[in-house]
Amino acid sequence: MLFTPHVSTERKDFQTHLIYADLLAQLSQDLSVSCSLTPLLKRAKLDDLRTKQKLIDLTRKSISDELEIVKFDKEYSTSSVLWLPIKTYYLIYHQLCLIDYILTGELSSMTIKHGKCTDTFSKRLTAKTFQFSQPFFNAVCSRKILDFKTVSGEHLRLISSEKRTYGLIMKKVAKEKINNHKITWGILHERSAENKAAVEKYKNTMTVSIFDFFYLMRLRMNYRNSDFIDDIPSEDTKKYFLRYYTSADNFYKCLDALMKELITKLPV
Repeated sequence: MLFTPHVSTERKDFQTHLIYADLLAQLSQDLSVSCSLTPLLKRAKLDDLRTKQKLIDLTRKSISDELEIVKFDKEYSTSSVLWLPIKTYYLIYHQLCLIDYILTGELSSMTIKHGKCTDTFSKRLTAKTFQFSQPFFNAVCSRKILDFKTVSGEHLRLISSEKRTYGLIMKKVAKEKINNHKITWGILHERSAENKAAVEKYKNTMTVSIFDFFYLMRLRMNYRNSDFIDDIPSEDTKKYFLRYYTSADNFYKCLDALMKELITKLPV
């Protein structure tokens, strides 16, 4: 069962985001991932990984430095929490780029577009060639997740179901993904038949997985809407920072271990 973290603020939007971050931190504890694909990158090409790996190392150090400051000074969290989803997304994105390069041997993997990156790894989850030790993270949802229903405010109760709360996360991510598609393609409304048909077509082919969560949180904080953080007491933003950091760091460690394992399997 999922226990709601205690906070001083009564803001439901902030409480919701904290619960989501807390659940992901719990579910990703000791996370591992397996990959049944055979790496195609030649061992002689390993030097190609150095620049991207350096970027990963620097990004993680930057995030770790922020963590130490937040632990020391909770007031610092009111601003650093705005950048955390952005930095952690890029950390994970760069890892996925390297893993994709190791698997495909194609240099284009190093600069794969963000949307294509999440979709590529979601497809691997669907094909079961990429599997997390936590079953929830192996779920790839279709538009049917939009029909997922719970009682209003259910996830804000003292004790809520992990499965239902994770379903709500995926539903929220699906809605954000649809909104991002509409913004990208300049669809301001769905009043016209043409726009409505375009959105419905996208919904019919859309998939949603845990990889989309980190990407869409980056978009939300970078471009869209970070209002849920506004005017929140520093003791609460510190809690959010720590739980979000933990969830992202768990995924970082998981993907880092996979990358090292794949490197040992590289052909000569």
